[in-house]
Amino acid sequence: METLMTNVIRHGIIGCGNIGRTHANALVELDEVKLVAVCDIDVEKARAIADAHGVEHVFSSVEAMFAAVELDTVSVATDHKNHFAPSMFAIEHGVNVIVEKPITTSLDEAHQLVAAAKAKGVKLGGVFQRRFFPSAQRMHQAIEDGRLGRIIAAECIAHLGRDRSYFEHDDWRGTWKGEGGGVLMNMTIHMIDMLLWMVGKPTEVYGRWATLKHSEYIDVEDAATAVITFESGALATLQAVTTFENGLVKRIGGAPTPNAHTARIAPGFRLAVHGSLGDTVGMRESPEFMQATTDQWTFDGESNAVDEWYAVEAGHAGFPAFHSNQLQDFALAVLEDREPTVTGEDAYNALEVVKAVYLSESRRMPVKLPMSPADRVEADRVSSGGE
Repeated sequence: METLMTNVIRHGIIGCGNIGRTHANALVELDEVKLVAVCDIDVEKARAIADAHGVEHVFSSVEAMFAAVELDTVSVATDHKNHFAPSMFAIEHGVNVIVEKPITTSLDEAHQLVAAAKAKGVKLGGVFQRRFFPSAQRMHQAIEDGRLGRIIAAECIAHLGRDRSYFEHDDWRGTWKGEGGGVLMNMTIHMIDMLLWMVGKPTEVYGRWATLKHSEYIDVEDAATAVITFESGALATLQAVTTFENGLVKRIGGAPTPNAHTARIAPGFRLAVHGSLGDTVGMRESPEFMQATTDQWTFDGESNAVDEWYAVEAGHAGFPAFHSNQLQDFALAVLEDREPTVTGEDAYNALEVVKAVYLSESRRMPVKLPMSPADRVEADRVSSGGE
């Protein structure tokens, strides 16, 4: 890619559905980025974003967009199974690309993207905007500073709720062929990334999954559990479900609020890490889509900190503010010629853990990480929906 001549990144969005609109809403908050082009096979979706944000160029094909507009970066915000082709197209054209989660639904394709970006010398990032929560940042900093000592154990929990109408809203949802997985692939992958960011490199996954509540209308997992072993020797437990009665908060004006349709709101996400010095740090996103807050911080003399942070951080929507933080970080990574906070390799690693649970269920035995090329192929096969 040519050297940037200004301090403003020229950005395009590929995929203009719900998450594409989130990216657009996040980007307009940034001084470092100008949204110059939008693209969707349903050109009316692209035009709606363009009209809302004064975007000059609207396209129905990636090829036409890249031929007509000079771009520095693009967001890929298509449905899961269509992340690979536009991402690879951007890389091959020397354009930096940030891809919504999961980076792809195929380990082999994700591996190709990481390798291609490295060979081409462009930035590749995966969207895990929850890393930018203040609670996540302080938790990670405490671990990096060695305040916990050696990491001993962690727990990663996704207690979520989805109903039949959620899965039937789009024909790709709840299917191996369309979504590439269920509660692990679509939701919990966020917290799996967070777990790896906090604890380190995983070396083994022993997992199980099942479809226990929604089996009449989905064929992917709505419940999963795993034990994950890390290079350091640390152990983590993973539990994820979409079986709670009510998992989604109301949206008013596009922003989520804590007011639920029923009192039985799903608890949401939780991550805790325990160290050899006897302390624990933890965060909770409850309900889902709200800004997470620190819920465990056991250091001597800091017992009031949790309440103080909660007073400032609780009750705020998690979208699109933290997408803005991540998209800004990605733009600065390009301008400063550094790696983004969430790299393509990070996105691959989170996907590999998800796929390892699927492969472990198929084999009924642990899966070693990183996977061999043969295991990558097998993991993709068992989660392909018979493709």
